[in-house]
Amino acid sequence: MATKTRRLAYVRSVMAIKSCFSELEKISFFTEHHFICYPSLTYHNSTDRVYRDIERMADENDKTAIKTETALSQESGSAEKQVPELPPNDASKTEDDKKSDEPKMSKNQLKKKRKWEKAMEFKRKRKEQQKKVKLEKAKAEGRDLEAEKEEMEKRRKDGTGWAKRNQFWQEMFERQSCKYQIYLDCSFEKEMTHSEINSLANQIRYCYASNKKAKHPVKATACSLDGETRKLLNHVSGLDQWKHRAFHLTEKDMTEVAEDKSKLVYLTSDSTNTLTNLKDGKTYIIGGIVDRNRLKRVAINKAESLGIQTAKLPIEEYLNMFSTKVLTCNHVFDILLKWKENNGDWKKALLDVLPKKKEASEK
Repeated sequence: MATKTRRLAYVRSVMAIKSCFSELEKISFFTEHHFICYPSLTYHNSTDRVYRDIERMADENDKTAIKTETALSQESGSAEKQVPELPPNDASKTEDDKKSDEPKMSKNQLKKKRKWEKAMEFKRKRKEQQKKVKLEKAKAEGRDLEAEKEEMEKRRKDGTGWAKRNQFWQEMFERQSCKYQIYLDCSFEKEMTHSEINSLANQIRYCYASNKKAKHPVKATACSLDGETRKLLNHVSGLDQWKHRAFHLTEKDMTEVAEDKSKLVYLTSDSTNTLTNLKDGKTYIIGGIVDRNRLKRVAINKAESLGIQTAKLPIEEYLNMFSTKVLTCNHVFDILLKWKENNGDWKKALLDVLPKKKEASEK
């Protein structure tokens, strides 16, 4: 009973003090709940001590409010006085500042960068040396280099330069070309992804470039070429001139292009027949497939359904290979060209073309 009486007196004293400070907002948060939240207010037994606690907390609130107002005024003042800084001029930056702005690179990246810069420097010096040798040779022969440059520019503008080069290539093709043909079967586009189709388009470009520079070029035709593959090739500059380098593009199937189906030979690694030599009058077909070994036996199945004979390159007879024997279209194309260039030497033709990652070695 005594405890209850003391509590009632305590509450009455607090309420009396609250009524004295009713005009101050700082006291408005003292409710019954705060007697529970603030233990310092719950164990005092006198009105004076309660008053001192309330006054102390009010002073602390005043100090906090003053600090907040001061910080806000400083921020608003600095925002008014602040002038937007202009971006630093690159010319005014020192070398140390520029180096600090560059992203940090790992040791391996720095090593690759130095290696690339060294290779570019070597390439630049080699070009300068070659140019110097050509100039000295031209001066020794008494040639007028300025007149030659003017003549070349004139022929480039009127088209006579290209016509002369084309005539030279056509005459060379008649003399030295292979008597067999090569077809690229591009009818598997629907079974390939976009990235695989893009790779096929690039391989066709490599085949054209190899045939254009070959000592013994061959008449080549990319058959069933339509859809996305053809759209990608349409972006290639000078595509309409490929036919002048014995490289033709058609939407027709290989059976429609060939005059005699019995002269067709489909090259596939799944065949049981091994190619011994390339015969004149024959047409060798390369499957335009980029599938990462995903499409199994699609080439040989198509050849057998059309009644076309099949054969595979004699890789196992001449080389030891620890990786897959499936080659890209341009590699097979280059091997057929190198066979003629090396006078029928399969081993040399294969070693000249196969990349190092194939890990091919002589038997």
